Amino acid sequence: MKEDLRFKKTELAIRESFFHLIEHKKSNEITVAEISRHALLGRGTFYQHYRSIEDLVKTIEDEAIAHMAKIYDQNAQQKKIENVSCLIVYMIDYFEKNKKQILLLIRNSNGEFTARAVDLFVKKYISCDYSDSDEKVLKQDIIEGTFAICGFVGVINKWLSGEFDFEKKELMELLNNVLFKIYR
Repeated sequence: MKEDLRFKKTELAIRESFFHLIEHKKSNEITVAEISRHALLGRGTFYQHYRSIEDLVKTIEDEAIAHMAKIYDQNAQQKKIENVSCLIVYMIDYFEKNKKQILLLIRNSNGEFTARAVDLFVKKYISCDYSDSDEKVLKQDIIEGTFAICGFVGVINKWLSGEFDFEKKELMELLNNVLFKIYR
């Protein structure tokens, strides 16, 4: 157990160092030596956890995407407006709690992290109950889902960046109003 705790502390130190450094430079400009120095670790210790900086970034992104997928799966099994409304609340909570990390991932991934998030939500949205649907309905839902999801991601990005000066509760209300207009 002690070794497991030591591993977790080292993992946390590596990630905290990475997020500190990424505030000042792009991820592709950060070196293992810089992370190790900042985390007060040897370079070899970094390599016990990750193969490279790219591996660290991909792991962090994968975890964020997996967490968003879990929130989606728990709250939007069907495309009922109430489910999507709950999804908005839980997603905004997640983004707010992880604001610094999410913003840094968005800003330093050349759009790849955002594209992965949009792709995840579109695939999940499209996979909802289409057993009886014809091709035209499916195409309409693909366009509708992509449109709504890209808009949601764009709004969240601007809110996290401080471009929208809304409190969380107000943002949720505004997004729900948009949602009700689209799906009524």
